[in-house]
Amino acid sequence: MQKSPDNVQFMHFYLTKAQSIMRTIAIMLFMEGTMNTPNSEIEIIPRFILLATAVSYIALGMLLGFTQGGLAPILRSLGVSLAELRWVYVIYLPFGLAFLWSPMIDAWRLPWLGRRSGWIVSSQLLATVAMLMVSFLSPSTGNWVMLMLLGLVATFAAATADVALDALNVDLLPEKNRAMAAGLKMGGLALGTLIGGGALVAFYPQIGWHGTFGVIAACTACSCLPILALVSKERRLFPQSLPQGVQFLHLWRDTVLRQRLLRLSLLVCTLLALFNFNRLLLVDMGVSLERIGTLLGTTGPFANALAALIATLLLHRLSIKQTAWLSIAVCLVGSVIVWLGAFYANSNTVIIGSITVTATAAGLYVVLGSLILAWAKGTQAATDYALLYGVGRFIGTFALIGLPALIQSIGWNIFLAFAILAFAISALWFMRIVDAGV
Repeated sequence: MQKSPDNVQFMHFYLTKAQSIMRTIAIMLFMEGTMNTPNSEIEIIPRFILLATAVSYIALGMLLGFTQGGLAPILRSLGVSLAELRWVYVIYLPFGLAFLWSPMIDAWRLPWLGRRSGWIVSSQLLATVAMLMVSFLSPSTGNWVMLMLLGLVATFAAATADVALDALNVDLLPEKNRAMAAGLKMGGLALGTLIGGGALVAFYPQIGWHGTFGVIAACTACSCLPILALVSKERRLFPQSLPQGVQFLHLWRDTVLRQRLLRLSLLVCTLLALFNFNRLLLVDMGVSLERIGTLLGTTGPFANALAALIATLLLHRLSIKQTAWLSIAVCLVGSVIVWLGAFYANSNTVIIGSITVTATAAGLYVVLGSLILAWAKGTQAATDYALLYGVGRFIGTFALIGLPALIQSIGWNIFLAFAILAFAISALWFMRIVDAGV
């Protein structure tokens, strides 16, 4: 079957954006050389660990991007009713609930595999199997219960791999490389989102349901290979299983950690409110879905990867405090641009502000990721990371469910003004502990 000119143009567009993001990831990847871990004589190559991180997050980003940005529109185009689409939003929950099972990742080591790499590889393979099974279930037959269960299995596996990957970076990477690990995480997610939430949606009419999930499954399976290469090194570093006594509530008992958890969670919640509804705003302003998808679905991930690179470079030149303040300031400027666009009914201004906010949020997540990787240390890094990062996401997810009704009641202008104010207050409260070095 010949490709139409429109399809060729779309393919060239997506390949160009993907190439740009890959170039950005490559720049971050080769900024550091090899070094030794401070607590072992075994030589670890940070570049290879960072490469494994980037590849894994590209695959994870494909699954996450398609789930969040592609699945619902595709099902809607197939004639699925809005009421039947409720199950799509249920499968997001594991990403906010990963802290519930993160103690197992710290306490248990799977047989014949590394302490962290075993969880990562097993989760990637589980997600692969789930995606392959989904590919053979047609939504037109109404298999909603089975599709929802398989979707939950896939996102549960992806969320578990996410937590284990961050714990792996804490265990194996020297502290000076962790900012780059956070940057590569955002860059990999950006490229994966471009593919999963952009390219696969655009080419769905050509490759169909089976082909789409087959591509995601194949990429997820391939992402296991770099992690498998780390198993022997990790087993030599951690030859014995660790004690089973992981403390789930220690973050709440420790005054310093409790303050970090509360302030970080509030910051993440308000940040989510700043950029998650901009597409709905544009729809209400009469902007076509094609334009929204092209600009925010492709230019957005590229801008996110670029912002992640800039944040990584800034962390090498400036302090974490200075980089965080700069990211917060630019994020507030972008939010004000969105509000001005909504107030004056100018969709172009809203689009510019939306891309600015989303990209700056990606840069801010690099900073937050660096802080969390520094705070989450010791024998239960997975538990600490999942709690510090996941609680805010979990609360924010439930807040996002109720906010559309609030927007409908008070209007976009008032909502955006309150969202900007809430983010500014939470950012000031959070930065007090960063300024104090807590």
